[in-house]
Amino acid sequence: MLPQRVVTTLQVVGAALGIPAAAAGSYSAYQNYFSSEATCQRLRTNILATMERRIAADAKRALLRKDIAEFDKTCGDGDPDARTVFQAALQQMEPAAISPAVRTDAGGVATQAAVPPQHQQPVGIFGTPGYAERGWVALSRRQAKSWVINFSGYEISETSLPPAGTVLTAQHRMPVWSEVQAGANDPAKLHSTLLAGACVRVLVTRPGAGRLWAQVVPSSCF
Repeated sequence: MLPQRVVTTLQVVGAALGIPAAAAGSYSAYQNYFSSEATCQRLRTNILATMERRIAADAKRALLRKDIAEFDKTCGDGDPDARTVFQAALQQMEPAAISPAVRTDAGGVATQAAVPPQHQQPVGIFGTPGYAERGWVALSRRQAKSWVINFSGYEISETSLPPAGTVLTAQHRMPVWSEVQAGANDPAKLHSTLLAGACVRVLVTRPGAGRLWAQVVPSSCF
């Protein structure tokens, strides 16, 4: 049996060797997390800035395609609502393809003629005429082991959702859905967009697996 002094010495040496390794692992995870978030924030900022720039349509589409493709690959799973907003904006900017249709001329010969393109229905702004007066928004999304909040005006958490009547302010552009989205977003359920800084009034809230939801109506920001 080893003397107590030897046991103590071994414990001290083991602790001394173990602490730097643990610290290095923690620092690496910390660095990777914040490096990824910084990249996603940079891409969000670039995409939103490009959407507002007054440049030629072809140049704008090229810039958006590049940044949105990178965002989709790197950040899309962690921020599905931003992915939806960006992809919808890009699709609306794409030139509509002209599809051929078969017609018969006076001599009975079948020829192809161009059919006017069917333009994709634009995604309107929540609260403007022609769009539903209420819809569902994600109050927050789960990222790693924490919640990323999409609205200000209430201390939103998994155990503290805003009561009916609460007025919230969107921190960034958000999609508004006709129903709660479970898992991957369904583009067919997207009916409008809530702009950054716009306010909504909560009707009812609902927790979800990866997002916390609220059905809202447009509101003044007081």
